[in-house]
Amino acid sequence: AGSPLYMSPEQATGDTVDERSDIYSLGLVAYYLLTGRSLFEDEKPIKVLLAHAHEDPSPPSQLNPEVPHDLDEVVLRCLEKLPELRFQSVTELAAALNDCRAAGDWSRDQALAWWQNFGCPMKKQLDAQVLEGALV
Repeated sequence: AGSPLYMSPEQATGDTVDERSDIYSLGLVAYYLLTGRSLFEDEKPIKVLLAHAHEDPSPPSQLNPEVPHDLDEVVLRCLEKLPELRFQSVTELAAALNDCRAAGDWSRDQALAWWQNFGCPMKKQLDAQVLEGALV
């Protein structure tokens, strides 16, 4: 089970999943954070699932030219169709991210500011309601 927007190819086709499926899904989250769009979008969930199983991803830099080449490569490796071509562990993924030229460029304060400006609108609305005391 899960959201078709964030399912791995092996989930979409009913094959065996493991931690590399989570790495694919994490790559989808990274793609969204870097581009502001889901990798595959369609009104019909089955078409999204088929795209995960069969369509090649576009590099995030095609939608956001500010994405560095090395980060593009990391995200695309997370999005490999075959699990054996993805990072084999989150430790391996973390090392690759730390090797990117932009690693360490963001502070926690910058991340918080980004989230406040661009984060999930539904969460922002809930946060505002809580701060206003609208929720009991």
